[in-house]
Amino acid sequence: MKNLLVAIESCEAITVASPIMQSTIDLATAMSSKVWLLHSVPRARQPPFNIDDTTLRREVAAEYHHEHEFLQRLAQCLRDRDIAASALLVEGSPVSAILKESDRLNIDLIIIGCHRHGVLYHTLLDATEAGLVGRCPRPIMLIPELEE
Repeated sequence: MKNLLVAIESCEAITVASPIMQSTIDLATAMSSKVWLLHSVPRARQPPFNIDDTTLRREVAAEYHHEHEFLQRLAQCLRDRDIAASALLVEGSPVSAILKESDRLNIDLIIIGCHRHGVLYHTLLDATEAGLVGRCPRPIMLIPELEE
């Protein structure tokens, strides 16, 4: 497994000590893998009637810049551990972004965090992991996230 893609759902909820990152570090070190950190952001929408285009663009750009810097710092933490790592911030739905980038980068394993919710939650909501498992031809590793 030379190429690992790690789907980062929330930039605020992850650190290098998170279970998903620790598992990624262990795998990448053991297999000398390249790690691709992927975070998708929603497509820009029409601004509400009470917000002008310039203000909305400025706010969206600031948020994207913040998320991009975070991903770059996380990738640098991996590089500091002698793991080849790159960060990708892409626009679109998480499932579509993961599928597209995993094909483009010839990913061998997709690593995503999974939530510990009950059957009712998964029945009512289409979680990223549930949407991805049915559509992705590549191996997927689900890492349980810590309960808060």
